[in-house]
Amino acid sequence: MDDIVLVDGARTPHGTLLGSLADVEAVELGRTAIDGLLERVDVGPEEVDWVSLGNAIQAGIGQVPGRQVVIKSELPNSTRTTTINEASGSGLRAITLAADRIAAGEASIAIAGGFESMTNAPWIVPDYRTGVRHGDVTMKDSMILDSLWDCNLDIHMGEIAERLVDRFDGEAISERSDRYDLSREAQDRYALESHRRAAEAIEDGVFDDEVVPVQTGETTVDRDEGPRPESTIDDLDALSPAFRSDGTVTPGNASKLSDGAGVVLLADRETAADAGLEPTARLVDYDLVYREPDEFNEAVGDVVEEVLAANDLEPADVDTCWINEAFAVQSVYVMQRLGIDREAMNPLGGAVAFGHPIGASGGMLAASLASQLRRESLEYGLVGMSIGGGGAIMSLWENVTE
Repeated sequence: MDDIVLVDGARTPHGTLLGSLADVEAVELGRTAIDGLLERVDVGPEEVDWVSLGNAIQAGIGQVPGRQVVIKSELPNSTRTTTINEASGSGLRAITLAADRIAAGEASIAIAGGFESMTNAPWIVPDYRTGVRHGDVTMKDSMILDSLWDCNLDIHMGEIAERLVDRFDGEAISERSDRYDLSREAQDRYALESHRRAAEAIEDGVFDDEVVPVQTGETTVDRDEGPRPESTIDDLDALSPAFRSDGTVTPGNASKLSDGAGVVLLADRETAADAGLEPTARLVDYDLVYREPDEFNEAVGDVVEEVLAANDLEPADVDTCWINEAFAVQSVYVMQRLGIDREAMNPLGGAVAFGHPIGASGGMLAASLASQLRRESLEYGLVGMSIGGGGAIMSLWENVTE
């Protein structure tokens, strides 16, 4: 991975479920991100060798959605394309697979990331093809079925988050004297801070350089929606648990359902230099870990440990961690297990505030990390997330700006 660099990234704003991007289909979100990226890099569309795009909710979206994005974009129709579906990990997995292709010498320049419209996910009618003679017919929400439901355990991912609390809340942290605090209060405090950071960053225009405006009807959407800076700890405390009557996970401390797209331009270092491009970051390493299906939260801790250990780094050596906030409890657990400082964990807010457009999050987070590394002259950053089915993926990036 020594020679693979990230030149730049671009993303759409995050749109909440049924929010400002509700009228924009997933493929159009992907096209907007790619064309926005092409406008800001000194690379001709015909120079892109490979496009790798993640998309998780594919029911009714049409044949080979990544290919649809390319056809609608400024890229030539001859551009080689692949579509990746690994639930929440789709966008980042698309990036790492593009990096693998460059490392193998099969491409020099690639665009990778993901796109998703949870709002436009259709309802489906299982078993209807064989006909129904009489009685009621039950529809299923493909947004839940394709991205938020663990089919191995036949439970919602939120219930798995509650199982994390069952296992660790109050238990001793390995090799340390303190104990895990995964309480409802700890989760709500984390969520409140995520909203505060996100809202402050938006107000300060921190994301302006990375966001590509989306045209929807006569309206242009150019700011993230979702963060609620007016929320208080009492507001969060008043929300009912979402998955158990006595549970801790609520709509206020879990990631929002949302829409969006994000992509990055990758190249080998020699090609970037020959083209006069100025890379932002180098892909140092990445890893993918799987556990039992109901241990996807723990897998995030595993994969961070493995990536850092493989590169002789400690959590304290990493300046910023863009680790998807699938659930606040997952983030709280990972911070406490690894000793990650709260200032480094999603320093500009995370999915609890912005939302988690499942297949798009990897590309959107990578674009935001690249911007932060360049803007703040940081050295190392992590981008990663849990994956339904018991997995997690993590990537380590190093700033190479001069």
